[in-house]
Order: sequence, then C-alpha cells, then structure tokens
Amino acid sequence: MKATNLITAFFALCLSPLVAQGQEIEMPPGAVVRVVNCTITSDRFTFDELVERARQLDFDENAPNALFFRRPIYTSEQYQENYDLQIAAYYTSVTEMVDRRVASGDDSYGRLPLSCGVPYVIGTVNVNPNNSDWDQTAMTTRQCSISSDSSVRGVYNVLKTAAAGFSAAGNDALIQMSRLLMGGSLNPNFDFILATVGSTREETTERIDMFREGFRPIPRTGLDSSPAFSCGRYGMWSTSRIYAASQ
Repeated sequence: MKATNLITAFFALCLSPLVAQGQEIEMPPGAVVRVVNCTITSDRFTFDELVERARQLDFDENAPNALFFRRPIYTSEQYQENYDLQIAAYYTSVTEMVDRRVASGDDSYGRLPLSCGVPYVIGTVNVNPNNSDWDQTAMTTRQCSISSDSSVRGVYNVLKTAAAGFSAAGNDALIQMSRLLMGGSLNPNFDFILATVGSTREETTERIDMFREGFRPIPRTGLDSSPAFSCGRYGMWSTSRIYAASQ
C-alpha cells in the first residue's frame, strides 16, 4: 500500500505580529498522539458500523487515554484513494505510549477489519479549553509554515489571542497545534498542523464561514505587519470518539 503523508488537519489565520517576547505565555507540552491511516478490509462494514464495533471493544490499562476515528470528507484525492480513515490515539507522554503499546502487543486493532499503514507520532497542544462532550463532530485541518521572523512559541501565543477573539464573537471551537514528533515524512513541507474541532459540526463549519466572510480575531496593527504563519487549504473530517479513559 502506498503511504500518503497526511496528518490531520487544521485552519489558516492571517494574523497580527507576535506579542513582545517578555509577554509570551510558555507553551505547554500537550499530548502525544499516535496517528495511523487505515483501510476497511471487509465489504460488510461501513465506517459507522466500524465505529460501533470499536466502541464495544474492551479497553484495559494499556489502552490510550483517548481514541478517535476520523473519516475523510474533503481531503486530497490521493488520500481517499488509499485510505478510509485515520486513527488518533492520545497519551500523556512518549514513555506512556511506548510502555502501553509494548504491553498490548500488535493486537491493538486485530479485532477490527482494518489494514493500517506506517504510524507516526505528533505532539498536540490544545490552544483553548477543550469542550469534549461529544461523540461525533466535524474537524478541519491545515498544514502551516512559520514565518522566518516568528517562532513556535510565538505562533502559540498568537493562536491564544485568536482563540479569545473567536470566543468573544460567539465561537468556542477548539484550536489544536500539532507538530511531528516521531516518524512521518523525512522532509515535511510544513511546520505544524492547525486543527479546529467544534463541539458540534455547525460550530466547526461556522468558524470557516466567519473567516471567509471577513472576520479577523486579531485586528492588524499596521500596514507593514506580517502574519506569524501561513497555511494551505482545508481538509475536513468527521471525527468519532471511540474511547476516553475519563468516561
């Protein structure tokens, strides 16, 4: 199977310059997420049926802290020719991920009709508080590059300010910033993935329309100001929560 290097996803913002270095908020470590792209090997199963079967599995102490299945809605043609879904397993740390994966062996998805590609690991930070009280919602992803005069921490601070601006306008969709940690492409053409996950499908799609119709969460402060980062086109996914340890 030909691998397709696609991480999920996540949301372009042409924003104001970075805040002063002394005012920057320290970026938290976030979660460690193992991502793998898969195909459904049985014609008897749709994605929704696979989700229901996965939710019935027994999750023990070696399970991830949270597990999500993502079905591509609007992604590249190449991705959808090769894969049916993406699986994202969340852990607190790399050590926790490795210890649990070793203990569970290679049978983590052996009870499901799936054939999966090569996994990779990302570090994911929630920029704003996560409203995770949902079973299924929509998610957008974009591949983004950091400007030469910016930094990862600076972009995080810009996104924090942007999240507050969106919230003040009535949209509290989660913003996630993810960077490759292990595996993946040898020479990725992006610095991070920007994701938006609403507590409902409408909250996710409304965020796109707000920006498309001219809303900017951070007003520009000058004509010569430059954005901290730039992003490519949107990918959209239907994301279903399979398991969460806290529930």
